[in-house]
Amino acid sequence: MFGFPKAKPQQVTLVNDAGETVTTFTLEPKETLLNGALRNGVDFPYSCKVGGCASCKCQLVEGKVKELTDKSYLLSAEELQENYILGCQSIPKSEVVVRMPDASSATVPGTLTSIHWLTHDIAEVHLKLDSSVTYRPGQYASVAPADQSLPARCYSFAHAVDDGGDSAVSFFVRKIPGGKLSHWLTDSDNLGKAITLSAVAGDCTLREGTAAIVCLAGGSGLSPIVAILEGALKSGQDTRPVQLLFGARGQEDLYYLNELNALGEKWRADFTITPVLSDEPQDSDWQGKRGWLADAITADNAAGHQAYLCGPPVMIDTCMEKLKGLSSAPGQIFFDRFSDQSEGGSAG
Repeated sequence: MFGFPKAKPQQVTLVNDAGETVTTFTLEPKETLLNGALRNGVDFPYSCKVGGCASCKCQLVEGKVKELTDKSYLLSAEELQENYILGCQSIPKSEVVVRMPDASSATVPGTLTSIHWLTHDIAEVHLKLDSSVTYRPGQYASVAPADQSLPARCYSFAHAVDDGGDSAVSFFVRKIPGGKLSHWLTDSDNLGKAITLSAVAGDCTLREGTAAIVCLAGGSGLSPIVAILEGALKSGQDTRPVQLLFGARGQEDLYYLNELNALGEKWRADFTITPVLSDEPQDSDWQGKRGWLADAITADNAAGHQAYLCGPPVMIDTCMEKLKGLSSAPGQIFFDRFSDQSEGGSAG
């Protein structure tokens, strides 16, 4: 009786830019490149571990891998041609040689300076850094208490950076049940305590062009969207029409609408904000859209648009399927999956 061949352990050789071997290790059957590297003590860059950020992208020099998700939404055409893969989504099918991504990043010390609550569970957390950092609107950074009492988590910058960088930065942080760092960052008892910020990364950043823009944000996923829109205004990309679909549970979970409306008043093209509530009581006074965020995507507000999606994985996945159904080009969809500690990914 014939059976399916069992997956075999595969050897991985990591090399540097000069082609020199850095280390060699063996993966468990069906183990991803990233998980195997981390298990073997390799300092391999990563953030979300779910194929949503491209922090673990690396170049496959030799061998074959099975890829668990479509990487074309995250990697450029040039990177695809040069055989780049996502470490967290690649399971080697043979012995492989992989050029290591750059794991170096500056660590900047700073202080937790203020906490401004936006909803009952989302706060804008402000940090004062000892030196300026630069980033592209839509990117995120790793944050942790300086005493390393808690593991670092990734959060998206909430505002566009000034020319030359910023030493005062902020993030929209959702206080996750059981989330240790989100509780620490939103606890006023920790004001004045030392933090560290490092590993600025992320590819969900504005691409130049003339196409209309559709932004889809869920919960604290509004943070990078605000930064992207502020950056677009600064760079003169405000001649492009914008549709912002903002998903929340109920009216009490909507926030930052006054600031977004003020930004829209400065926008030279059409700028439309559409809140969508999934759990608003049926007998409330809400007159706006109800349902899941993907339900609000239509040909009128999304087809042919350049799309930016930020929020929890299920929101990203359902919205991307809807966009695909409207024939949105994969090369025009950019996203950042936010995941909590239970999922082992970035908190956003």
